[in-house]
Amino acid sequence: MSGPLTVCVCDYWKRRHYYNCPPLDREAAAPAGELRRLRLAMNAINGHYCLREFVQQRALALRLQSHHGVELIWLELEPPARETIDYKWAEILAHTIWQHIAVEHLMSWLSTLGGGFSALGEQFERCAKTAGRISLQPLKIGLRLGDPCLQARCKLYYGISLIQRGHLRAAKHLIRDQFEFALVHREKDRRLVRMCQGIWMRLVYEYQQRRHRIKQPQSEADYQAE
Repeated sequence: MSGPLTVCVCDYWKRRHYYNCPPLDREAAAPAGELRRLRLAMNAINGHYCLREFVQQRALALRLQSHHGVELIWLELEPPARETIDYKWAEILAHTIWQHIAVEHLMSWLSTLGGGFSALGEQFERCAKTAGRISLQPLKIGLRLGDPCLQARCKLYYGISLIQRGHLRAAKHLIRDQFEFALVHREKDRRLVRMCQGIWMRLVYEYQQRRHRIKQPQSEADYQAE
């Protein structure tokens, strides 16, 4: 008997999946009742290995064809009496989920606290320093979780603290680095690009104010000289 052995897998929902049976041959084939078939019923795990044996390894298929005249393997998957649950993986997954929930809760508190000190940092330098220290706490969390987007946001918050304290050059390099990162990961976190643009505008404003303060004493000196 020539040709590969046809295998039909009937899944839990009674859907049929054919192997080694081209669509044209299947349409032109004789009715199923005229085929000599071998029906096998087993669970999905054993069915997986059995299917691999029939499709990838030719020895058993050739033996069934030559010695028993089998033309079709009907592999029916039976649902297990009890579902198999990977409790170890479920425990790992639950721990990871609760860890992220705790991080989000902590981040909300730190963001509120840092935002308050950042607002006060417009008038008081010590509050700006405190806001910068607060932004480093979620940065440590982001480093621990390996979340680069969270790390970038925390660095931008720290950049605001640098601007408020007058460290404009350091803030400029920090914002540029995060903006380059945000452009690469635009699809993952669209807010990051807008955050960089907004903080950059604040930096530009501070540079303009600094130039204005530098020019103002010169203009006053020129006025007094006149």
